[in-house]
Amino acid sequence: MFHRVAFKWLTITAIVLVGFLVALLFLGYLLKENEVKTTKLKAQLEQEAYQRQEKEKRKKNYFSSSSTTLSPSEKSQQKIIANNLECQSDKQCFVVYTHSQVLGCIVAINTKGTAILLKVASENQRKSSSDSSCQKEYQKTDEISAQCKNKLCSL
Repeated sequence: MFHRVAFKWLTITAIVLVGFLVALLFLGYLLKENEVKTTKLKAQLEQEAYQRQEKEKRKKNYFSSSSTTLSPSEKSQQKIIANNLECQSDKQCFVVYTHSQVLGCIVAINTKGTAILLKVASENQRKSSSDSSCQKEYQKTDEISAQCKNKLCSL
């Protein structure tokens, strides 16, 4: 009789311990999976923060280029270019002629910026159609293409 009772309690204890071990293993697995997901998310957030910083640096560098010598239309073009550099693929980037040596005769911007800049740039083109400072760069257009690198349009 004693052996039956002892065996019964020993069996119950073993089943409970196995249940706890299974629960602990499952919790360990969930913790490991959560750590992997958290690590990936952290890396993605760091990359996005880095890209945001690069974008801000690029905007600051673009605006710091002798803004005192810019005409109002060139300042407008500069702001449009700086605000429309983001892209997701190469298809969104276009080569645009600014007709301004100060801005860079040829720039790469996204489709939205291209549409806005073409409207604004037509006025600047009429004013500076006799200016030949960009003609050498315009002759090299066969070699130039716009690409999306690090989610920013570039030549």
